[in-house]
Amino acid sequence: MKQFENLLISEIRKAEKVANLHYNRKDCKVTGYIAKKGDFPYGLWYEVRCEICFDYEERADCDVIINVYMDDRRRSFATFY
Repeated sequence: MKQFENLLISEIRKAEKVANLHYNRKDCKVTGYIAKKGDFPYGLWYEVRCEICFDYEERADCDVIINVYMDDRRRSFATFY
């Protein structure tokens, strides 16, 4: 069973894309994250809460959640929190 070590570049891009769409900006960046494990009958998922900043300076008022499916990381998806 795989364990979560860090986000992939594609997952970071997904989080930044969701934040840019939400805030109608082009400079949202992931500056930190924390992962929480969740076991489900159909596989191992991690819920990763990403801190978003505008151009690495100003902190956004909301975070982005990335749900990471450890068996196939391409199935990860991002939602706004």
